[in-house]
Amino acid sequence: MNAIRTRGARMFFIVLALAAAGVLAASPGGTRSVESKAGGTLTIGLAEDPDALDPTLARTFVGRMVFLHMCEKLYDLNAKLQIVPQLAAAMPTLSADKQTMTIPIRRGVRFNDGTPLNAQAVKISLDRHRTLRGSARASEVSPITSVDVVGNYTVRLQLNTRFSPLTAQLADRAGMIMSPKQLDALGDKFASNPVCVGAFRFVSRTAGDRITLEKSPFYYARSKVKLNQVVFRIITDSSARAANVRAHDIDVLDRLQSTDLPAIQRDKSLTILKATSIGYQGISINVGNKNGIGKPFENVGSPLSRQFVRQAFELTLDRKVINRVVFGGTVLPGCLPVPPSSPYYDSKIKCPARNIDRAKQLLQRSGLASPVRVRLMIGTDQVAARLGQVIQSMAEPAGFKVELQPTEFVTALRRQDQGNYDSFAVGWSGRVDPDGNIYQFVHSKGSLNNLGWSSPRMDLLLDNARKASTATARKKLYASAFGILRSQLPLIYLYHPVNRHVVSNTYKGVQLYGDGLIRAYYAELK
Repeated sequence: MNAIRTRGARMFFIVLALAAAGVLAASPGGTRSVESKAGGTLTIGLAEDPDALDPTLARTFVGRMVFLHMCEKLYDLNAKLQIVPQLAAAMPTLSADKQTMTIPIRRGVRFNDGTPLNAQAVKISLDRHRTLRGSARASEVSPITSVDVVGNYTVRLQLNTRFSPLTAQLADRAGMIMSPKQLDALGDKFASNPVCVGAFRFVSRTAGDRITLEKSPFYYARSKVKLNQVVFRIITDSSARAANVRAHDIDVLDRLQSTDLPAIQRDKSLTILKATSIGYQGISINVGNKNGIGKPFENVGSPLSRQFVRQAFELTLDRKVINRVVFGGTVLPGCLPVPPSSPYYDSKIKCPARNIDRAKQLLQRSGLASPVRVRLMIGTDQVAARLGQVIQSMAEPAGFKVELQPTEFVTALRRQDQGNYDSFAVGWSGRVDPDGNIYQFVHSKGSLNNLGWSSPRMDLLLDNARKASTATARKKLYASAFGILRSQLPLIYLYHPVNRHVVSNTYKGVQLYGDGLIRAYYAELK
């Protein structure tokens, strides 16, 4: 971590910058240098290291922040979380039977290698999302049976059934379009030098340290882009991120932790952006992922693979106490995959209160000898450690012995895919359509079902929710699906994050929406 400057040193550099009619900006080595106000480098401190910078394969929340600046989608979200066209020229049209979607493509757009965006390029990317081995997008767009080119700037998607969430899926990584030229050159190594349409283009990546992007000369709206560079620095320790933003060694902080909130609130040189997440955080449980994701499910035989044990484990947890003790009251406790702000939220479903006596009864019913050993994979930061310790202490009186396994995030994801875990404290950043928070994790064909859990009834409900044409019908189907999740507990939902990002007051134009993502592509120096 860079040394923290004293306030006097900071003032010296600010005065120096003003005298030169410039500002302080991050250099590749992490020190600050004077740059002109016309451009500059914005440095964002990320809480984790993204996984592959390949829209087809990527899974991490922080990866989505990087993609926002260099990989545009057919559709995007606005500040109200409404879906709007981005690389598409308009909203899609549907046939009378809702099984053919037609999408017009913007004209005059180029990828960041100078090659043109057209319908054929869209087809190549969508087909890759559908069919590439290991695609994390496959189940997001599984109803698409073919992508047809209709002229140079129109694609037509043929579906095997109605699919209400499709436009929402195309407003995230499933809608990101990659340069066919670069895909031809790199194939499944696309992440080593990704090329898309974006305000910035990829320059370099040093694993575990930083990702550097520079302003694209090909971007269709480049007049709106004021920065010369955006640098994403990987700073996994929350206190170190807070120290760096207070010292102005970074300009934007990803996810302020509650322990650092008071000091940041007192710093008048910083602004906090706040938005309740549309995602969730909880505990994913390995029920039947014995042979790795995508392989046939087979019960792993661990204690939590038993339904009664999962129910008992949940009853040891007090979500309100977790919020107060771990997060200082800064998150929103919940036990569903969607937050109360979602139109699909079911207020009739109540989260259970902590009940140690009932938990003991369920453990006895399971026939397991006490103490029941549970391995819980957690993150490596201080807040993750505190969460693990609180869960550990809450579960012990009922007869659980929780063994904490701190693991670096990308490694933890890999272990989860391999089935090399019992339980994992992890979450999902959320999608505007509930299908994006549920289907791929708990449908038997979900491309991210690393729980190894399935239910024929759940599959039917989620498939029908995709086909349903009215919000009322979909809400009823999801209410039934929530009931199964509450009973079976393959995922124990704990809370919905309230995202807080920090921005230096020397910049304007950094935005935060309900999806929790930092948007700085049109940021500029004040």
